[in-house]
Amino acid sequence: MKERMMILQRFRILLAVGFSILWLLILLGGADFPPPSGFVWVVFLDLVAGLLVYVRVPTYIRWIKIKKRYRFLRACAEGLLVGLVFALIPLLVGSGEPSVTPSWIDRVIWFMVVGLVGVVNAIGIYACCAWRSKRLPEVEK
Repeated sequence: MKERMMILQRFRILLAVGFSILWLLILLGGADFPPPSGFVWVVFLDLVAGLLVYVRVPTYIRWIKIKKRYRFLRACAEGLLVGLVFALIPLLVGSGEPSVTPSWIDRVIWFMVVGLVGVVNAIGIYACCAWRSKRLPEVEK
């Protein structure tokens, strides 16, 4: 049993670190070179997202193993919520070009895009958990 728990722990770490590295590379690809000093906040949010992945993996595996009703939709809803919160943060702290003021439609598009990205990420994490769930141990509540 201890060996199976180690497998779960390694899977959680691998998924969280892989997720963070993938997104860091994607975000670096869209940034100026060298990245501006404000990019530190993007790295921080990326690490927070990786930590959320690490924390939620056991829950997703438990949902899959017990065949919890609406588990996929719940994972999507979590992804949407995290995406919307992540979209709100730059609007609250202020970011980007100070002379540019986004219109309300720009903000709506921003929330829709980042919310959708959150859903897609949740689906990817859930799919990885579903793929590996047969080899992973039962997760205590």
